[in-house]
Amino acid sequence: MLNQLTKTQGTKAPISERVNEKVMPLTKWFAEQYFQTHALMSKDPRYAKLPPYNQTSCIATVIIATNAALDKNREKRDAKKDAEKLEQISKTSTAERVSA
Repeated sequence: MLNQLTKTQGTKAPISERVNEKVMPLTKWFAEQYFQTHALMSKDPRYAKLPPYNQTSCIATVIIATNAALDKNREKRDAKKDAEKLEQISKTSTAERVSA
């Protein structure tokens, strides 16, 4: 709310306000992702046999792979939308050429 007021006045909100508004939602998402991943991995009997460093590395690897897969899915969706738009433009251009 303070940030909206400062936008209209042309001054920047305090750094703590900007971090809280822009960064913390993503940070909270990553923290939740970490704890849910840990809960899942710790149920696997092989996980308990790993040294502590490898347990942490295992969780990090799963998180990185999950986020990469999510990014790839987003890119595919964006590419599909772009392709659909280009097809529509192409059809419109063809229809205009035929009618002219």
